[in-house]
Amino acid sequence: MTVATDIARPRRSLSFGAGALLLGLCFAAACAAPFVLNGYGLYVLTLTGVFALVALGLNLLTGYAGQISLCHAAFFGVGAYATAILTQKAGVPYLLSILAGALFTAAVGAIVAVPAMRLRSLYLAIATLGFGVVLQKIIFEWRSLTNGGGGLALSPPAIAGYELGASGLYFLTLAFVMLGLWGAWNVSRGRTGRALLIVKESEIAAGALGIPAARFKVIAFAISAFYAAVGGGLFAYLVRYIHPENFSVGLSIAFLSMVVIGGLGTIGGSIVGAAFYVIIPELLRGIKDAPGLVFGLLLVIVMVLMPQGLWGLVRRLGRRT
Repeated sequence: MTVATDIARPRRSLSFGAGALLLGLCFAAACAAPFVLNGYGLYVLTLTGVFALVALGLNLLTGYAGQISLCHAAFFGVGAYATAILTQKAGVPYLLSILAGALFTAAVGAIVAVPAMRLRSLYLAIATLGFGVVLQKIIFEWRSLTNGGGGLALSPPAIAGYELGASGLYFLTLAFVMLGLWGAWNVSRGRTGRALLIVKESEIAAGALGIPAARFKVIAFAISAFYAAVGGGLFAYLVRYIHPENFSVGLSIAFLSMVVIGGLGTIGGSIVGAAFYVIIPELLRGIKDAPGLVFGLLLVIVMVLMPQGLWGLVRRLGRRT
């Protein structure tokens, strides 16, 4: 295990000092954003943080473990509904509801991981697609709990009796993103991350090294679902109204596209991919059909010319400077 994990350990392309400086500058800019942006700009930035959390978890699953998932919109929706129901109907504090909803969704993700023990690539994608459709249908049909097609209208969230406005929810999302980055970094650089990389390369080799591939797949699905559910809990109170159609298969494809464009197997790529997916369409909204066209073209360009994604381009530029 020691030799294999040392071989699989990712090499750093930038020094720790340079990376810490870049992260510090980005964090300072993010903290200053509410003071210079209007309400809609703050909403877009908060939505970017929500999607970045989902992309971080999905990158651990797809980029590190090599497991394709098309049911992350369903995990996102389960987290949103669980948080909303616990907060609105059970009176559970908002932060505790997010945590409880995320733990519940992680358990659902571990159940979804069962087919991953036998299926691979396209077959696994189809299986997770089926699970996503089933979860969305359960949300729609369980009307007594979720209100079905009527959706759920939510009141503003509160923490310790203080109502969170747009800025409060933004800073809460920023805090969760920073915690998510810290967690994803430690997982990817630790024993679990190195084991996932070996499982991704060859399950036979992993078995020969004494790495239980099935167990690590379940762990990857559970962690990824946990991240998606936290994002869902934040998203529910960002938009204040959730409906089963908000969590369709198209959103799962969008999450996967974020990870591919940002860079598979990279922590920074998850943030870059989410930012590109949310911000670029907003900048091009005035031009008819431009957002979808640009996003589709870039996805093709990244797949063909930049297999390491936009984050790989950023790292190459960093090495040159």
